[in-house]
Amino acid sequence: MSSKKQLQRIEAFSDGVFAIACTLLILELKVPHLDDVAQPGALWPALIGVWPSFVAFIISFGTIYVAWAGHKRMMNLLAASSTLFLLANAFLLLTITFIPFPTAVLAEYINTPQANIATMFYCAGFSAVWLGFNLLWQSMLHPDDLFAASVPSAFLDKYSFRLLRGFVIFVLATGIAYWFPIAAIILFTAHFALWILEASDKEERAFLDELQLEEEA
Repeated sequence: MSSKKQLQRIEAFSDGVFAIACTLLILELKVPHLDDVAQPGALWPALIGVWPSFVAFIISFGTIYVAWAGHKRMMNLLAASSTLFLLANAFLLLTITFIPFPTAVLAEYINTPQANIATMFYCAGFSAVWLGFNLLWQSMLHPDDLFAASVPSAFLDKYSFRLLRGFVIFVLATGIAYWFPIAAIILFTAHFALWILEASDKEERAFLDELQLEEEA
């Protein structure tokens, strides 16, 4: 099997896992139960009461989407794969499929005295995801360089920094969550927004688009 075809199969399988993880998140949004359905307007406060589930769903969906976009970009940089790369990718996908569980825990307990532990568990789950990304990235660099020849070293250094920074931020958020769960969520969300902003860089997008065209040619 050619390297290009193998990479396409790996990416297709990975895309499927990301899609399933995003889909599973919606299962945690439960229809509120009403004791008295005949009471006018009773559904409004019941719907408002499930706000933690909405918040957890939106943050997790957005972060998984960012993770998927980052994974896709990383795949576009490759010219070949390796056994170590396959194992690292499998670990990353394992962490992605786990995310719906800490999301459910956060939605259940964020508005209770157990909010600190729930938030710690949630942030720890995404720390594992970013650990997976760092391991995947290192498997692309060592022991063999799997990147396309046209990818400059400065670009690789920038991505290495972003991935390491993300892991550090999530680990930091995990620790902060014990005392300040809301601050940890804000830090978590700020990193999510920063990643989107950086991914919108015109020069970087132009380079990736050009690299994509080279691979398709």
